[in-house]
Amino acid sequence: AKAIEAATAAAPEGRPIIYLSPRGKPFDQATAQRLAKAPGVTLICGRFEGLDERVIEHFGITEISLGDFVMTGGEIAAQALIDATVRLLPGVLGNAASTEEESFASSLLEHPHYTRPAEWAGRRIPDVLTSGHHGAIAKWRQDQSEALTKARRPDLWTKWKDSIDDDA
Repeated sequence: AKAIEAATAAAPEGRPIIYLSPRGKPFDQATAQRLAKAPGVTLICGRFEGLDERVIEHFGITEISLGDFVMTGGEIAAQALIDATVRLLPGVLGNAASTEEESFASSLLEHPHYTRPAEWAGRRIPDVLTSGHHGAIAKWRQDQSEALTKARRPDLWTKWKDSIDDDA
């Protein structure tokens, strides 16, 4: 409690206190976006059996998990949360628009990417990507994102389908 009080003494109002815990709500892109808009965050990294429940309740601490596994401590989980969040802050990435069409931005996995040369090891870049037809390229990317998500992450596919059904 003393460590939390010291860490939050000069913290701005609205700054969440987060405990990295396997029993927490799963960390996702939406959480990273919310944290990027917060005036900061205080992270608690537990060890061994974790944090006293009374402290969690007293300070209204939010528990966040990176997934369904247990680590020796929360430090690596905290680093992952920081990296995923800080990259969303203005000025951190060279091109802020690059965060708009990546995996999880719309609950879908990101489409495949290709670089030069146009042919490598007998494999060509899909013709549509070199066509210059922006509408066709956008459709190809959307179709690829949907196919990849459906094949590799049925949980995300269902979430995305439900979200577009709700919008209809």
